[in-house]
Amino acid sequence: MNIRYLQDVLSNMDEIRVIGTSSKVDGVICHVMGLVRRGTDMRLMVLQYDERYPFSIEESEPAESLDSPGMPDTNRALLRSAGKSDPFIPFQSVPKVFIGDKAYDVQGTETRRLSKQDWEHLLLIVRFLNLGWRPNDVDDLSMDRLFLTGLKLEGAYSAIPDFGPDPELQVWMAPRRVTHQVEKPVTLTVGGHYPEKIVFRDLSGGEEHWVQINRVYLLDVWEEMEKILADPVLQEQRTPAEIARARRECEQFLPEICPRGMCFPVVEYECEDDITLQFYAKSYLDAKPACGSRAMGFIVRPQQPAGMLGLKLKAAVIQEPVPADAVAIEAEIFQYIRCQGDGSLTSVRLK
Repeated sequence: MNIRYLQDVLSNMDEIRVIGTSSKVDGVICHVMGLVRRGTDMRLMVLQYDERYPFSIEESEPAESLDSPGMPDTNRALLRSAGKSDPFIPFQSVPKVFIGDKAYDVQGTETRRLSKQDWEHLLLIVRFLNLGWRPNDVDDLSMDRLFLTGLKLEGAYSAIPDFGPDPELQVWMAPRRVTHQVEKPVTLTVGGHYPEKIVFRDLSGGEEHWVQINRVYLLDVWEEMEKILADPVLQEQRTPAEIARARRECEQFLPEICPRGMCFPVVEYECEDDITLQFYAKSYLDAKPACGSRAMGFIVRPQQPAGMLGLKLKAAVIQEPVPADAVAIEAEIFQYIRCQGDGSLTSVRLK
């Protein structure tokens, strides 16, 4: 780093407007610093502090030092630990912001944990302080416990709009998704009949839930790739050269994920409306994590909107390939994810 770098950082901050309102959202202090304009780009800057996060860090660091310094021994251990020490950042899921009487759609969100080496954002904080910003609710907290989120507001701006003194700020927040551990073994039979509900429990709280499996089938991703590339809509939107390049790329990396002749199991099921399930093959959970392996996400939708009980039919892909003639699959209902509240957007006013 040099002085020219600092000059470049400061010169990119064309305009700053302090707002300085704050509120608590599910135990997280959310302090809206204000607006910063860089060229025609305008962002709402928010400092966030999860009161539980320092304790999560303190709990996780000794565990990491006692265990091997590398990757966990199994995928099960890796998945269990994923996200446990992560902070809750409410402003990462904000689709719309109201400042005064004006509404703004959020085009993108960027969040980072502050550090002493992050001069770009430290200088931004200094600029806000020089303009009168007073973060009384977070000013005595350690810098590395704070997370700074920038919400890019839709539109092109030659100047920050005049909202008047102390504008009211309201945000729409998406529901928080909370993961619960289950790890209930199940034997899945391709094409099998499932007459009874399966009852499972949250490992930590013991809360009881159920799932009604409708069917289990095998998905041939190579066949799906051919269907996608042959889609008339795609043929109209892409040139033959672009489609050929997409085919070459798929044929290059797809064998690492699912070799030809192998398929992914898919489970179609019904359960409570605010719950989604994650199934994993037992062989995958007990295997050692693969370093540098590729991953691919699949969105599979059931052919029918409702299941045998008349509830919304959901689908889960077990991303561990099996032979195309596989019948019985030893798996687990490993986790369920539940939205807090009723699953709808929540309005929060900051004062």
